[in-house]
Amino acid sequence: MEVLRTRIVIDWVRKDGLIFASDYSDCDHSAEGFRKVMFRIKGGVPLKAGAAYSLEYETEDILKPFVQKSRSGKTTSYYPHRFYHKIRNVTEVSANPDADLLFDL
Repeated sequence: MEVLRTRIVIDWVRKDGLIFASDYSDCDHSAEGFRKVMFRIKGGVPLKAGAAYSLEYETEDILKPFVQKSRSGKTTSYYPHRFYHKIRNVTEVSANPDADLLFDL
């Protein structure tokens, strides 16, 4: 089974352990390739919202697209949405990543 390595930024962590994150690994200095992801980690690894991490996963499920409206409501963006399975080798990249770092990860 192929193991895929990716870089993410944690958006929030629910009390039940479900983690919501933004995956910037396929981005090239723009939002092209950006996707929203969800996953769970066994073993209670504490992840901080807003921090950037590198991790490995084995499989992913494609979910309904993530929909985001602009504040004015005139523009709607659709991003791919995934659920990652069998997470391991979680490493913190940056506690406070800036926008330039996210696209250069």
